[in-house]
Amino acid sequence: MSKAILRPLQITDLDNIMTWVNDPEVVRNFQNFDMKITKKAEKKFLEKILASKNDRMFAVETETGEYLGNAGIHQIHSKNRLGRLALIIGNKQHWGKGYAQSAVKVLLQYAFNVYDLNKVWLMTFKENDKNKHIYRKMGFRKEGLLLQEYADRYGKFHDIVRMAMLRKEYKQLKAGGKL
Repeated sequence: MSKAILRPLQITDLDNIMTWVNDPEVVRNFQNFDMKITKKAEKKFLEKILASKNDRMFAVETETGEYLGNAGIHQIHSKNRLGRLALIIGNKQHWGKGYAQSAVKVLLQYAFNVYDLNKVWLMTFKENDKNKHIYRKMGFRKEGLLLQEYADRYGKFHDIVRMAMLRKEYKQLKAGGKL
């Protein structure tokens, strides 16, 4: 498995983000990527997310420093100690090489050991078997199915699977050498 390195996302990553943010193949499983995103709009979004107290964003890189995409823990709710995991490997030539799984492993370490969360959750399209496989393999379990929750860029509605992992489950997986 290839090893992903996570570092804090910076405004200087904007040009890297622009290489994939408008690629329909890369963003097809994400909501709100239904129109062309300008560099100006992405910069504004990036500034907002980097200033947020409830979001932690990272650039995902190879061990040699090649930019691959973004990862983060969003919608962090301190009182309830939970947050939403998100990951996108925008560099298609690195798909299927284990970087997503490696990045999720690091995100979970941040979530449970640095940010002291009790629960990490995520959403994925029901038909996105690749994502569901990776997340199940990492120890996430299905919490529920949201019927016709998201509309894609073509107006088609999709069911969304919500998956989660609790701190105690993470500790058990870690202790068992599975993470």
